[in-house]
Amino acid sequence: MESEQNQKEGHYKRGNRGNRGQKRYRGGFRGFQNYYHNQNYGNRYPSQYQSQIPYYNLYMQQQMLYRTEMYICSRYRFLLDINTKNKTLLEKVDSNSKFFVIKSFSEEDVHKSIKYGVWSSSKNGNLTLSNAFQLTKEKNGNVYLFFSCNGSGRYVGVARMKTPCDENRTFEFWTQDGKWPGLFDVEWLFIKDVPFKEFKEIIITMKDGEIKPISNSRDTQEIPFEQGKIMLQKIADYQNSNTILEHFEFYDMRQENYEKNTQIKKTYDNQKNQQQNIGINEQKTEDKKDN
Repeated sequence: MESEQNQKEGHYKRGNRGNRGQKRYRGGFRGFQNYYHNQNYGNRYPSQYQSQIPYYNLYMQQQMLYRTEMYICSRYRFLLDINTKNKTLLEKVDSNSKFFVIKSFSEEDVHKSIKYGVWSSSKNGNLTLSNAFQLTKEKNGNVYLFFSCNGSGRYVGVARMKTPCDENRTFEFWTQDGKWPGLFDVEWLFIKDVPFKEFKEIIITMKDGEIKPISNSRDTQEIPFEQGKIMLQKIADYQNSNTILEHFEFYDMRQENYEKNTQIKKTYDNQKNQQQNIGINEQKTEDKKDN
């Protein structure tokens, strides 16, 4: 089991998506607790963590919300009215459409999906989704994806597949490098936190044949059409107070730091290789003189 120090350090390293079995809220509770405390951010943690978080007054929470709104307005204005714009989406869903659950190991990867309009699953998952996309496209349908993060207890939004998976495409900003080959384009339709309890009456047959609530679904679990419509309507109607957009500034900062560190490492490696090449050439010149 990780020590407390390793847990703290692990949040700031890439690779959180691969931490199977660990329940993490918003990409790592300890790191966000420290970050929000240092930045005078408000309280937006699950109830089980309330006793571990310093008290924040209402004014501070309002300031946090204002800061979030200003940040989204300045950098992601196209996301501001996404939920209201797609309020009547269900009326446009073709009967040949398909629905799937997407499970992400890290909300940071969902941030990248929203920011760049892409996603990638496992090899088998990509194949499942690509086949579904081809079948629905032939009949003028769509593939809708219900996104959730492991251990979060909620869905964070809905996206629509725009292309089949291209195994030759790659994406450099997933939290676990080289883990998810292939890429397909998506269009996000809803971005809101909707708890699993809102879907407790939706029971489906899983891939393994067991009958369980929809919240027990694994990645790329297909949802029957009627149940998918119910889920889509519930998400469209849900009056949310939280969204992943509240943490976009933090995830952008993480990405910017990663890009800077990557560039520094590339520069250092290039300089090191040049020095090695110079040393090799000098040695070859000396060897020729000796001969």
